[in-house]
Amino acid sequence: MKIANVIVSEQSIPSHKNGSWTQRIEYYLKSASNNVDYVICSETKKTIKSSSKFYNSKNKNSRFERKFFPKKRYSDFLLKISLILENYDKIILCVIDNIKLSNAVSDYLDINSLKDKVTLIFYSCGYSYFLKPREHLKFSKNIDEIIFLTKSAYHFNKDIYNEFTPEVSIINNPINKNIFSAIKRGGDDEISKKYNLKGKTVFLWLSHDRKKKGLSIILNAWKIFNKENSVLLVVGAKRDLQIPNVIFVGQVESFNVHKYYKCAHIYLFPTLWKEGFGLSLSQAICSGCFSVAAKNGGVEDFFTKSDGILIEEPNLTENWINAMEIARIQIQKGWKNESLGKQILTFDEWSLKFSEIFNKWQKRLKI
Repeated sequence: MKIANVIVSEQSIPSHKNGSWTQRIEYYLKSASNNVDYVICSETKKTIKSSSKFYNSKNKNSRFERKFFPKKRYSDFLLKISLILENYDKIILCVIDNIKLSNAVSDYLDINSLKDKVTLIFYSCGYSYFLKPREHLKFSKNIDEIIFLTKSAYHFNKDIYNEFTPEVSIINNPINKNIFSAIKRGGDDEISKKYNLKGKTVFLWLSHDRKKKGLSIILNAWKIFNKENSVLLVVGAKRDLQIPNVIFVGQVESFNVHKYYKCAHIYLFPTLWKEGFGLSLSQAICSGCFSVAAKNGGVEDFFTKSDGILIEEPNLTENWINAMEIARIQIQKGWKNESLGKQILTFDEWSLKFSEIFNKWQKRLKI
C-alpha cells in the first residue's frame, strides 16, 4: 500500500513572518525527523533544503473573490491534493491552524467520496477557536485527530462542546535553548550598559502591545510597587508615558529579544486571555528569569513551582504588587532556577514528537 504524508498550510513555508509555528514547521522539514512527503502551501520566493516536495499554491484571497466566489479560495490547494491522491492509495494529511482551509478540505472529501483515502489531522496552534456548536460539528466532522499545544486546551474544548469526537495528541511548543539560555547577569552586557541597569533589579515585560497582554495592569501595579534600585523594561510597546523607573524600549527585532531576557531578573507575564501556550514566558523560564505569570489558558501546563509565581486572579492589581515584592526579595537572596525549563521541549524533541503522529497513522493504515 502506497501512503503519503502531507502538510497543508495557507501560510507560506518558509514564511516571511515571525510566527512561532511556521518557524518550528520549517525546522522540522529541514530536520532528520522529517517524514513528510509533500508540503502544500502558499506561494513564496524563499526555499529551504528539505526532503519534502513542495507544491506552492495560489491563494485566491482577494476581497472580490472572497465575497462572490468563497468556495474558490482554496481551489488550488485542493487541486494539489487531488494530484497527490492520484499516485497513492491513502494519504495522511495535516492541516495547520486554519479552520476555513480544513473545512474546504473536508467538503472536498465529502463531495468526491474520498474520506476513506484520507486521514485528516488538524494542528491547533492556539487555545480554542470558540466555535458555535454547529460550526464545531462542521469543523470536526471528518477530522481524525487534533494536535493541541496543551492538556488544558484539550480539556477546555472537550468540555465546551456536546460532541468532541477526534482523537487527540498533545505536543507543547518548543524553545531554541541554544539562544534562550541562562547566563551570569553581571550588568556588563549590551542592554545593561545602554539603559544603565548595573546593580539594579530588572523587571521585564515583553510582548505586543495589545490590551489582552496586560501591560496596563502591570504599569498600574508598578506605580504603587516602585522600589529603589528596581527598573521595569517594557519591550514591544512605546507609550507616551512618564513613569518612574519604567523604560519603554519599543519594538525589537525577534532575533534580538533574547538579549533582554538575559539582562532581566524577573519576567512579568500578565496575559488576560486564553493563552495558547505562552511562548515568551517559556523563553524567559529557559533564560533563567524568576517568572510571575497569569494562570490563563495553557500556561499552567508547563509552569512549575521552581519557575516563580503563578497568579490565579490576574485581573487584581494587588496580586501583581505582592508578587513583584516577593520576586524582588527572592532575587536579592540569590534565587536561581535549578531546573531552567527542563520541562520545555527543544526543537529536536518537538520534531520527533511531530513525526511520531504520522508514523502512528502509517502503522494503523498498513494493518
